[in-house]
Amino acid sequence: MTQYNEIRSYHVNGGQFNRLPLTGIAIVIGLWGVLAIALIALLQAATTFDQPRLFLGLYDILISDNRIAYALQSALIQATLSTLCSVLIAIPLSLVMARRYHWFGMPFLRIMTGLAFVIPTTVAASGLLAVWGRQGVINHLIAAVSAILPFPIMELPSFFGLKAVVLAHIFFNAPLIIRILLPRLLSVPETHWRLARMTGMTARDQFRFIEWPSIKAMILPMMVLVFLFCFSSFALVLMLGGGPAVTTLEVEIYSAIRIAYDFHLAVILTLLQIAVAMIMLLIMVSHPIMRQAMPQSISAINPPSVYILVSPSVSLKIFDFIQIGILAILLVLPILALILRGISSDMISVLTAPSFWQALVNSLSIALASAICVTGLAVILAETRYRCESNRHQLSRWQQMIILFLESGVMMTLVIPSIVMGTAMFILLRHLSNVFVIAPYLVLFANILMGLPVSYRLISGKWIIARRQDHHIRLAYGISRMTNLRFLILPVMGRDIGLIFGMVAAMSMGDLGVIALFSSSDFETLPWLLYQQAGRYRTDEAAATAVLLMAVTVLVFIMGYVIGRWLSSAPSLAPSSAPFPASLTPFGARD
Repeated sequence: MTQYNEIRSYHVNGGQFNRLPLTGIAIVIGLWGVLAIALIALLQAATTFDQPRLFLGLYDILISDNRIAYALQSALIQATLSTLCSVLIAIPLSLVMARRYHWFGMPFLRIMTGLAFVIPTTVAASGLLAVWGRQGVINHLIAAVSAILPFPIMELPSFFGLKAVVLAHIFFNAPLIIRILLPRLLSVPETHWRLARMTGMTARDQFRFIEWPSIKAMILPMMVLVFLFCFSSFALVLMLGGGPAVTTLEVEIYSAIRIAYDFHLAVILTLLQIAVAMIMLLIMVSHPIMRQAMPQSISAINPPSVYILVSPSVSLKIFDFIQIGILAILLVLPILALILRGISSDMISVLTAPSFWQALVNSLSIALASAICVTGLAVILAETRYRCESNRHQLSRWQQMIILFLESGVMMTLVIPSIVMGTAMFILLRHLSNVFVIAPYLVLFANILMGLPVSYRLISGKWIIARRQDHHIRLAYGISRMTNLRFLILPVMGRDIGLIFGMVAAMSMGDLGVIALFSSSDFETLPWLLYQQAGRYRTDEAAATAVLLMAVTVLVFIMGYVIGRWLSSAPSLAPSSAPFPASLTPFGARD
């Protein structure tokens, strides 16, 4: 009877982590509260000015202030061009990487597509300048060829401007699209490829009837996501925009606060950015296809057992070889040029500078703290989502409302950039305390908001599946909390937890958002130090700092992978693994 009561109590309480749903709901309420406080602070700041243009209407604001209208127009143009170019380049590259999966060098290119996720934006900008800048590799090659030829060859013009920003966005977004589309191409059933081989399909027919139907559902969600990233871009536009000719709302917010001290303009730009973010949020939440923009689980890319290339055309092989060369130039050449320039530059002077080590300590402290906080919050929110769906047959109206409340709260922090939250915090706290003294905590808070949505999306789907699979085992064996965590959850979710830890740490290491508002002589990070060196035309020091920043970022990402391997090393009692040990009998498992 006692054992029956234990099982009944276990089932009524929803299994282990019985306090986590309330904790998760409290976290979501806190997220909504932070957003509400930020919005209220911006509205109150807007009403304190002598010229409250905020209440003239959005259309009147745009036509009355040319700077705001130009910033919005410039952001829309560059985001549209960046999105279209990224998609048009990524689709054929995905097809080539799928049908040439076994070619020499393809594993290295697949690794590079994953490495683009963790490379800081400041490092990528420095790498692109090392290739396409006036002192870059291309111009050096042109100069060397001109010295041999009897006639000179025109050098590349200035790299700064719209073309630099679009190319930088392609550098980051094309690998993202490839990593989403490639598994879908490789997951096509083998029978389709066998049928295509039997019917003698050409490469065009193969794309029309097999490849395009497998990826077309993801094109629109990826375009929305890439457009949002490009529209809210800050560091790339700040470093490569070349001045006010190419700008975004976030760059204008930074200029209004740190350069012009025009808080009125900063408030209007921030509210306009929030309005655009709200529109994007409604698009992403309202349509079911849009919710597929972020993968719900992490799946490995497995090579096809059937060689999927149908056409033996030589011209197609040449075309694919050219495409692979373009991908190598896009991804590998900037990183390689940056490494060579950084190693050959004055690396010793950078390593012996006290400012570098202080910035390194600040960056590492914030990155590791952000990773720990985001990982814990993502796990709690994933468990909350699972508990809300514990009744899998039919969800009550309250459960549906809680799930919608949770999802929208997490998604809101995804579409509102960190620079917008930083502006709200700056305006809210500038009369209460010295914002530059508490700058580390503000940067940490902004990094948590930045990393939480992506981490939650990556872990929630697989977490729910894993918890549903071990539900009956928990009931049958009366497993305690620590045993459940050690033998059921961590062996299955350890690698995913380590991945989001390393990903958030890498993102925080390279962030140049909020630190641009709160940096001072007493508090700097490595991305801000790199930006200052590049702005002062200290190219050798900037290259060395970029190489060191990239190395540290990759190391913290690898640290997350090692942590994930360690967490998943415990013997698993999940249904897919070996049977339970004889010592673990029903109702007898207690720590």
